[in-house]
Amino acid sequence: MNTSDTDIKQVRRTTADELFDQLRIDIEKLRLRPGTKLSEANVAQQYNVSRQPVREALIRLDNLQLVEIRPQKATIVRRMSKSSIRQARFVRLSVELQIARRACALYDGSLDEAFQQNLDMQSTCVETGVLKDFNRLDKQFHELLCEAADCLDAIEIIDQCKAKVDRLCMLSLTDPASAQSILDDHFRILDSLQERDAEQLCLRTEHHLQRLDATIDWVQENHEDYFDA
Repeated sequence: MNTSDTDIKQVRRTTADELFDQLRIDIEKLRLRPGTKLSEANVAQQYNVSRQPVREALIRLDNLQLVEIRPQKATIVRRMSKSSIRQARFVRLSVELQIARRACALYDGSLDEAFQQNLDMQSTCVETGVLKDFNRLDKQFHELLCEAADCLDAIEIIDQCKAKVDRLCMLSLTDPASAQSILDDHFRILDSLQERDAEQLCLRTEHHLQRLDATIDWVQENHEDYFDA
């Protein structure tokens, strides 16, 4: 294979990746609301790309259950499924509890500065009331926990679970009080990690992830049309 062929493949991969990331963000932030129709032609025109990377991006979003590709019909942004969300929370909790135990056994303090920088930025979001970056920082905090446990492969599993709940998080994080509660949890989780207290870390991790149950109920009550019937 010559260099030119390699470059072309790299450009196509990068275009599909960037489009996937942008569409996922638009879905997560509810700029593309549940039930919105997406056609390959319209998406390609909007983002000034060919239809092939659009097709690839939509397939990846379908694999995350964020869109539904319907043969001979327009692709639609999926509505949220309460049962799917609860299953994702169960899987994520199981993974993160193992991460917590492993992190306490292995942690050497080398990520203290990275954790503190992350929490400082979360604190700024809460203090200023500008919460647009809070979900990204929350994700980064949990990725640092995976790194502390020397288990980076778990990030992908957690990310797949988060894909099913990110829209819920965006809706709930319009309330600064909810963001403050999550931030408080993160400080307590880090304290337990630094103290190498596996039992306390697991309890705090479970409490943190169980917050989603109340969020599901609140969002379903206030945005019933975002859920499957």
